Amino acid sequence: MLQFKTAIWTMLLAASGSVSASDLASPDAGVAASLPRYLQSRSARFIDWLADGSMLVATRFGETEQLHRVRSPLGMREQLSFDPAGVLTGAAEPEHSDAFVFLAPRAGGQSTALLWQQSGQAAVPLTDGSLRDGPALWAHDGKRIAFSSNRAGGGIEVLDTSDPAAHPKLVAGGAGYRWRLFDWSLDDQRLLLGRESSNPEAEAEPELFLADLGSADLAPLALARKAEGKAPASAPVPLRSRSARFAPDGRGILLLASGDGAAGADFWQLRYLDAAVGETRALSVETERDIDLFDESADGHFLAYTINDGGTSRLALIDQQRKLDLNPRALPPGVISSLKFDASGKRLALTLESARSPRDVYVLEPETQTLTRWTQSELGPIDPGSLITPALVRFATWDRVDGQPRMLSAFAYRSGAAPSSTPPAPRPVLILLRSGGGNQFRPGFDPLVQYLVNELGFAVLAPNVRGAAGYGRSFGELAQGALRDDAVRDVGSLLVWIGLQHELDFNRIMVMGEGYGSSLALSCLAQYGDRLRGGIAAFPPPAAAPANLASIRRPVLLAYGRNDPDTPAYQSEQLAARLRANGAPVQYLDAADEAGEFLRRSNRDAYYAAVANFLAQLLR
Repeated sequence: MLQFKTAIWTMLLAASGSVSASDLASPDAGVAASLPRYLQSRSARFIDWLADGSMLVATRFGETEQLHRVRSPLGMREQLSFDPAGVLTGAAEPEHSDAFVFLAPRAGGQSTALLWQQSGQAAVPLTDGSLRDGPALWAHDGKRIAFSSNRAGGGIEVLDTSDPAAHPKLVAGGAGYRWRLFDWSLDDQRLLLGRESSNPEAEAEPELFLADLGSADLAPLALARKAEGKAPASAPVPLRSRSARFAPDGRGILLLASGDGAAGADFWQLRYLDAAVGETRALSVETERDIDLFDESADGHFLAYTINDGGTSRLALIDQQRKLDLNPRALPPGVISSLKFDASGKRLALTLESARSPRDVYVLEPETQTLTRWTQSELGPIDPGSLITPALVRFATWDRVDGQPRMLSAFAYRSGAAPSSTPPAPRPVLILLRSGGGNQFRPGFDPLVQYLVNELGFAVLAPNVRGAAGYGRSFGELAQGALRDDAVRDVGSLLVWIGLQHELDFNRIMVMGEGYGSSLALSCLAQYGDRLRGGIAAFPPPAAAPANLASIRRPVLLAYGRNDPDTPAYQSEQLAARLRANGAPVQYLDAADEAGEFLRRSNRDAYYAAVANFLAQLLR
């Protein structure tokens, strides 16, 4: 349950004099009356195809997300899971149309458990919930699952679900590495794995390995290097990829790699690896944008992938038999977060959301290009016409490229003002930091942002600062190591741009960061406190406090989950204590049953309310 430390609605403002505590002892009446209707929306995301052609989706039921079956387009959602802690994800058993394995949080999010369930029966634990297990991946035989775990130092394990007495068997592991599970081979004899260093400054992309389950051999995949002239051929180069799977032809591997799979090229491409000769060839035609997701039909007829076009998604579909780019046009604009063909290869399921619509599941039939909506999620009591689609704006930064100022982009949420002979008053600004550190801001459905724009009158600017994903490897490396503070300077450049916009109020600017962005928000408060009224730092990563923390004097709201295994609660409590000791007014709230971001609805809604009240107070 969510706890408020100190009088959460009480603080001192440094913007225009001080306000007595009694004036802020209760929540803002306007926020309390208007925010709840923005928090009633629901969403649905695709989980897996069931063997009978129906699908598993995850959607909120009460406090948590649970798994539901949908048998037909816009059909009734039949709830299948009932775990009190909710469901993180799931996987359908290949051999049965009503059986699946799901991953559920345990110990308030500190650990996870895998459970097997058949429709109408109680869930059966496969792991005891004392460790951090990852999602299950079924073998084609429908008997075994593979999953990652921190058991025995961390690695990949295989469990025979058909044997009640079976225990997980470690097939790959090793101290100092994190292992990722990608795919089972078609004969279920090998696993395709990724190994990445636990050192945050090391190469980020996992190195690919094949694990032979019969011999227990673990072999790296590498690219051959041909000899040039009379020089001997150099040693093979380890192959790195952030996503990979065995190709349906049984010979190759599909993977997302930069260039030919080695270091060098800037953007992620979809490539085909011929493992016999150690060479790759490009399957995607886009070379100046990242490929995010991909899937291939079981018969190899169709290949689908998504292109990251500045934060939004474009779907590409290839008929590999006829060598045709089908270029589907019926899909609404938005962000695609899942992509999977059914067993027949005739239907492609995807999860799509936009700034004006929550996540929902669609199915595309490649042969006919027919797009069918399978779920219709509720917006709640909100006028759809009031929801804002952000505009992409560009601003010049402090450094130069080829003699010209480097340009960065930001998504700008601004409500349309009604025609009037009187110019509207400049709007207060919230700089929303969810990018950097390998993260990219993508304009999905966000009820809090819509509320802040429509009800509190904010203009919300969400920049993609250097270090963000989606803009090439070289851009992502611009904020690594000693260059980390350069992302903060990007926010300083955005402040300059704001000052040139007559419709924005340069005297009322706040900053809000989540995850890695919370570190940026605190650094911005320390460096640009004379231009910011206050800031929010939510779900901070380890060691989030900037070196110049003592410079922060503006009000700060901190939010975190007490059970985050990567950022212990005492670190956030120490951060709050240090800020207060230096003279910064601090509010903070924590959730005793969350790890990292808030997943339970009551916690999430209380967080949104705290943010809205905090910002409303700063506007006074």
